[in-house]
Amino acid sequence: MKYYAKITKQKDRSYLVEFPELEGCITEGRTLAEAKEFASEALHGWLASNCDRDLNIPGPKARRAKYYYPIGVEVNIAFAILLRRTRQQRGLSQKQVANRLGISQQAYSKLEAPLKANPSLSTLQKISDALDVELILDLAA
Repeated sequence: MKYYAKITKQKDRSYLVEFPELEGCITEGRTLAEAKEFASEALHGWLASNCDRDLNIPGPKARRAKYYYPIGVEVNIAFAILLRRTRQQRGLSQKQVANRLGISQQAYSKLEAPLKANPSLSTLQKISDALDVELILDLAA
């Protein structure tokens, strides 16, 4: 999962970073390299915070314009967001999925928490079966 940061040079020679899909997710850096580094930190903080608060997180949109740079999302954060999105698309509650997995609702809620999600391969297979989805792991992300 990648979001595209719009990085523009300002009059004071600093670089402003904005994520068009993620309202309020902005930062800046003194150099382009620093701006990209801070973009990653801002992105992860924004996504984790909004996911923990169960707020709707817009999906990323590919952009090819001159000032856009792809910023990869950490796998634990991407997993939590995609799991929650898939569950909601299926019209299921956390409790319903937990029952399908044979675990408590509290244990399941940790899978949707970006800073706590760390499922085993067997849990991933169970989730795949419970939500009737094929999980494809992009290890190069």
